[in-house]
Amino acid sequence: MRIGHSYDLHNLLPGTGFYLGGIFIPTNFTVEAISDGDVLLHTIGEAIIGALGYGDLGQWFKPTTEKFSSTKIITHALTLLKKEGYQIVNIDTTVIIDEPKLSPFRDKIKATLGELLELSAKQINLKFTTTEKNFPTIIQAQTVILLQKL
Repeated sequence: MRIGHSYDLHNLLPGTGFYLGGIFIPTNFTVEAISDGDVLLHTIGEAIIGALGYGDLGQWFKPTTEKFSSTKIITHALTLLKKEGYQIVNIDTTVIIDEPKLSPFRDKIKATLGELLELSAKQINLKFTTTEKNFPTIIQAQTVILLQKL
């Protein structure tokens, strides 16, 4: 068994929406990032990479002028996972943002994560909370993941 953890944070800027868990959330903000800024996919990918002992995202994905889909991070992490002979037991993740409220998107995000990671809904725990308006211009995510050898 191996445990991985990751934390990510991005600034929010005026815009038309952002990606979270592989789906587009329409709102008055966008995420400032070199990728599509999907903090949830970033932390899940990095938690897998970290649990396997492969460092952090910065070692695998260098800053670039071209935006890319964060599903690329998941694809890379799953390649390493399979190479090392592990599988995901479960994921526990928290997204922290004041606005918009994310609860209406929970089922769609979990379904998308299940497809991307080949997991059942029971293996994915997705929580949402706020900063109580202390940090209204950021989005954060934290993920803990448990892996087991095949």
